[in-house]
Amino acid sequence: MKSEKGITLTTLVAYIAIFVTIIGIITTISSHFYKNLGQVKESPQYITEFNKFSMFFIADIKRNTEIISISSSNIQFGDGTTYVYENNAIYRDNEQIAKNVKVFSFSSSDYTENGFTKKIVNVAAEFGKNSETITRNVDFVLRYW
Repeated sequence: MKSEKGITLTTLVAYIAIFVTIIGIITTISSHFYKNLGQVKESPQYITEFNKFSMFFIADIKRNTEIISISSSNIQFGDGTTYVYENNAIYRDNEQIAKNVKVFSFSSSDYTENGFTKKIVNVAAEFGKNSETITRNVDFVLRYW
């Protein structure tokens, strides 16, 4: 009996149980990995929406020295340029420049430094769909010279 080599039924069942456990662990890790990969893959899309808004807004805020009107959902500059947030999108002079906007608001305040008073425009925004969002809260300085 000692010279016979082989696998007994007990060791075969133990091997199968170990392999099933390892495959289950790999499957769980793989599903979490691909789920998180999908969230990371969607994030750049929303970042580009904020960048598009920011590109236009910086150009307009550096060109203007006064704000005609401001509320939480719109702002109008001295040269007539208007930004409006409605229907989950941002419009610049009635042209859509950003979409997939969940939350958006404007606010302004004054800041004095070295005798110069600067007008600060704060933009608080959340871009994305469902739970996949990016949040930005940025202060822009209106041209003051």
